[in-house]
Amino acid sequence: MNSPTDFPWPRVIQVDPLDRQRLWVRLASGEERLLDLTDLLDRREAYWRLRQPRYFRQVGIDPLGGLCWPEGEDLAPDGLERYCCTLEEMG
Repeated sequence: MNSPTDFPWPRVIQVDPLDRQRLWVRLASGEERLLDLTDLLDRREAYWRLRQPRYFRQVGIDPLGGLCWPEGEDLAPDGLERYCCTLEEMG
């Protein structure tokens, strides 16, 4: 089994979809993060499916520890930091 130190990037091991295009993730290091994908989904047409709540909730974890959805949309694990938000920002 891989340990958190086997990867040179933060690796997601658990993800829970939340309301309003947000995700809660737990990293292999034990750290928990809240991600807000609202701006990304508003700017990038390639992610149009993720604007649908039912589809957004189908988020999974790829073998590298990134986030992925059934039709091929994905977010690399080393880029998740840019989507982090605080509880206050989540409203």
